[in-house]
Amino acid sequence: MEQQKPQTAQTEAKHAEHQAQYYAPQYQQAYYPHTAASHVKEWFNFREPSYVKGFVIGAGVALVLTNPTVKKALVKGVVKLWGGLQGGVEELKEQIRDVQAEMGGE
Repeated sequence: MEQQKPQTAQTEAKHAEHQAQYYAPQYQQAYYPHTAASHVKEWFNFREPSYVKGFVIGAGVALVLTNPTVKKALVKGVVKLWGGLQGGVEELKEQIRDVQAEMGGE
């Protein structure tokens, strides 16, 4: 086994330069001891706009999934919209058939 050589001033300087370059303060995260209160604050950050948007969307989804009146209204709206789309498609098909018949008769 090789015996480790004592560090010289030059190797210590290189080591310090390496530490300063790769472990500079802008790359290091500050250490803050986490407490239960800090974790709760992270979960409920109403100052962040994206958190508030997600909270509102989640509350809306929860309302739709749990309220039978809202679910019925939503399903009725979707069925009505689907029926309208199908009727529109059928009308479009009929118009295409009419145009094809007119072109075939000329």
